[in-house]
Amino acid sequence: MDKEKENVLTEEFLMELYNCAITDNHICAVVTQHMRDEFLPDSTFKLVNSSLKKFFIENKIAPKYGVFRQIISTSRAASELLDEIQELSTDVDPNSVCKQLERYLKLVQFKQMYKEVGKIFDEGDGLEAISKFQAYATELTNFSLAPDDAADIAESLEKRLMDNRERASGILNNKKTVNSFYIDCLDAVNEGRNLRTQLTMFAALPGIGKTHVIRWIGYNAAYVSGLNVLHIQLEGSQSEVMDAYQAALLKTTAYSFEQGKVSDHALEMFKKIMGDYSGHLMVYTKDKFGKRVSTSDIRHQCDKFRLKYGVYPDVLLVDSLDLCEDSTGKNYAPKDVRFKRLNVAWDFKDMATELDMWVVVSYQAQVSGELRKNFLNDEKEVLTGDNLSEAKGLERPLTHLITLNRTYKEQDEETLRLHRAKWRFGKNTKVTNRICTDYDNESFYDRARTLNLPKDE
Repeated sequence: MDKEKENVLTEEFLMELYNCAITDNHICAVVTQHMRDEFLPDSTFKLVNSSLKKFFIENKIAPKYGVFRQIISTSRAASELLDEIQELSTDVDPNSVCKQLERYLKLVQFKQMYKEVGKIFDEGDGLEAISKFQAYATELTNFSLAPDDAADIAESLEKRLMDNRERASGILNNKKTVNSFYIDCLDAVNEGRNLRTQLTMFAALPGIGKTHVIRWIGYNAAYVSGLNVLHIQLEGSQSEVMDAYQAALLKTTAYSFEQGKVSDHALEMFKKIMGDYSGHLMVYTKDKFGKRVSTSDIRHQCDKFRLKYGVYPDVLLVDSLDLCEDSTGKNYAPKDVRFKRLNVAWDFKDMATELDMWVVVSYQAQVSGELRKNFLNDEKEVLTGDNLSEAKGLERPLTHLITLNRTYKEQDEETLRLHRAKWRFGKNTKVTNRICTDYDNESFYDRARTLNLPKDE
C-alpha cells in the first residue's frame, strides 16, 4: 500500500494548486495536461480533478469559483473540499505552485527512468542503458511547465528577420506559401500575409453561395497554387462535389459533366496541363463518416491524408461548421448548442495551429421573418456576427469572418457583396465589396466582369 502511494501529492499542496487552477488559465491548462489520478490522495480530489479537466477541455478557460461550484454541486464531499480550497489557499503565487509541480513531475519521471535504465543494465545491455539514460536526461532537462520565456527584442531581431525571410520563401519549413483567397478584394487587404494557422469563416443565408466559395478556394489552392487540400463536405453527396470540381477543371458546367457532354478536345487539354499540377485535392463527404461527424473525425482524416501523401494538408475546407460535432462527444441540449458551436470553432483553430494549415469553414447564417425580406431586397443590409445563429461569441476564435450578401436583384445580375465583418489584421473591417459570380460555370469569382463594375459600386 505504501508503494502505491509513493507518488501521491500532499493535500496542502493540492489545495494551493487547485486554487490557482480554478482561477488561472495557464495553471488550469497545466493541471489538465499533467495531473493523473495516481498523484491524488482520494476519490474526492479525483472528482475535482476530472471535473476541472472536462470544463477546461470544453471551454478552453479556467472555470472560476462560481461556475465550478455549480459543476460539482451534486457531490457534497467535493463541495466541502472546494470550500476548504477557497478558504485556505487564497494568497498563493501561481508561479511558485507551477514550479513546485514541475519539480514533482521531474522527480516522478526520474524514478521511472531509474527503474527502466537499471533494468536494462541488469539484463547486461550497458550501451543501451547509457543511450536511454542520455535521452531521458535531455528530456528532463528541457521539461518545463512555465509559459514561453520572454525574448529580448533587439537581440533576437536579426535571427527572426532571417527566419521570416526563409519562411516566406518556403526554405525554412519546405512548405509552399498559403496567402491567397483567390478573390482580388480580399487578397488586396490580406497583403500577402501567411494564412497558415488561421481560421476563416464564410457565412451566408441558404442558397447564396457558401458552398461555391469553399470550392473556389479548394480548386484554386490545388490547381493554381499547387497546394494540398482536404475538403470535408457535410451536406450533399460526394458525386455532387466531385462533379463540380471536375467540371471546373474542364472549364465546363457541372450539368454538362454529369451528363458526359464534354468534348474530347477539352479532355485532351486537361491531360496535357495536369502534369504541371503538384497539389492534391481530396474530398470526403458525410456518408464516409456516418451520422455524426466530429472534429476528431476530421483530424483523423488529416492524419490519413499525411499517411497517403507524406504531408498534412496545406488547406482544410469544411462545409459547414454548423453540421459538425466537437471533440468531446457530448450530446448538447438545444439550449446549449452555442457552446457546441464555440467548441467546434476552437477545435478547428487548434487544428490549424497544430498542423500549420489554413482552415476555411462555411456557416449557414439565419435571419427570420420580416428581417429576412429586408436582407433579400435591400442592398444596404449585410450579415454580421450577430447573424451567426445560436452561436453568440463565435467570432472570437476566427481570424476572418466574411459574409456573403445577395438580394433577388443581385441574384439575377449574378453579383454579390462580400462584407468583412471581422478581419484580425489591419483596420479594414466592416467593409463591403461587390463582386460578380458565374455559378453556372463553377466560378465563384468572375474577375473580368468584376473589374468592369461601375467604380461607385
